[in-house]
Amino acid sequence: MTALRRRSLLRRAFFGSLALSTVSGRAIAGTCLPVSGQRELPLLPGPLSKAGMLRPPDSLGVAMPADFTCRLLAVAGDRVVTPAGAEPISTYRWHTFPDGGAVFPRPDGGWIYTSNSEVPLLPLGGCGALGFDHGGKVDSAYSILQGTTQNCAGGKTPWDTWLSCEEAKTGLCYECDPFRPGQGVAKPALGRFAHEAAAVDAARHTVYLTEDTIDGRFYRWVADSEDKKAGRLGLEKGRLEVLNLVGYADDCYPESDVLVRRQLPVNWVPVKFPNEVQGEVRQQLRKRGETVPGTRFAGGEGLWSYQLTPEDAALLTSPDAVLPDTLIFWTTKIDNRVWVLDVANQVVELIFDNASMDSPLHSVDNLTVSPWGDVLVAEDPVSSDIARLVVLQPNGGASTLLEIHHPGSEICGPAFSPDGRRLYFSSQRYHKGGATFEVTLPERLLKLAAL
Repeated sequence: MTALRRRSLLRRAFFGSLALSTVSGRAIAGTCLPVSGQRELPLLPGPLSKAGMLRPPDSLGVAMPADFTCRLLAVAGDRVVTPAGAEPISTYRWHTFPDGGAVFPRPDGGWIYTSNSEVPLLPLGGCGALGFDHGGKVDSAYSILQGTTQNCAGGKTPWDTWLSCEEAKTGLCYECDPFRPGQGVAKPALGRFAHEAAAVDAARHTVYLTEDTIDGRFYRWVADSEDKKAGRLGLEKGRLEVLNLVGYADDCYPESDVLVRRQLPVNWVPVKFPNEVQGEVRQQLRKRGETVPGTRFAGGEGLWSYQLTPEDAALLTSPDAVLPDTLIFWTTKIDNRVWVLDVANQVVELIFDNASMDSPLHSVDNLTVSPWGDVLVAEDPVSSDIARLVVLQPNGGASTLLEIHHPGSEICGPAFSPDGRRLYFSSQRYHKGGATFEVTLPERLLKLAAL
């Protein structure tokens, strides 16, 4: 099935399901009482929105602002070139359909970039890694997870492991060691559903999770006291919950963009039958006319936890609110929205939708936050030969940071090197199998970021 047909069917199914499940504002179980939020979180724009106009695409088909440079690191099916390694070419053949990724600093001053494989056949998914020396040269490439399926995105943990998430209906999360070849460990406590991404709030011993289905939920997993180990979580004992947005609880969908552009309070409720496949659980609950926990989010995708500095937190707070510390950003692709959860104040706000764009985004997907607080969102276009990575103007529009002119492809796995000088991403269907790239930011922009 082509990407265009798949996305079109998803949208029709989603909005058709809304018509079937709601009548005059009433859900199958529970009542939708749409309300409007009270205030906007005054998010601060970062320096990347000032990167400048794009130049024509280079020889790799990547269009970037002036003084940006791009290099090709790995191509699906080819052995990875490792000029700084023990051998000039590694034995690892880069995986097909590279997707979500993250960067991990190494003790020697180098770093690791992890990259999932979204091959939708068991056992052909998994996750690979690229190693870099302190100068940014590739010195290693290897697998950190095999024998899984449709590993889409995931999340970096504060204790420097990678959570690789399966998007399949019965999907699991796997915890992987990015620093050496190995095999990830399944963490069924994080739920069985079409996982997309994960983000960790270490201070609150909580993992947030998105679900990529037409009636997806926004989850959190809260560790039990016995799950907490020295400096990390075991990810084995805890409770799985879903978010209810006030006014849109228990299977309701926040249809109006306008009403959710300001902060709304949230509460968390336990999922029913947490050890079972959540999509099937919801279907059975609806058939029986029982309450289906959680607000509907239309195709959850990218997810990122961003820790505010005390200075930024002071600028974002209001007189009657707790000082914010952690912001959780995530995207929903079917309705092209970007959301933020202020964890300290337990409020959610829609910070982006296409109403503010002259050139609307198509299927917003992976998301990352730069070291300076820029919110970057990649799109998975259904009918364009160009895919964009954009920088959001919070509560406004967006500016394009780069484009790939790779027909039928999408941008995946954006992540910054530890010093912020390099941006990694993949073009998932470049030359049909995918490839991974590195973009170097110019000094002029890094100086602006340092101000």
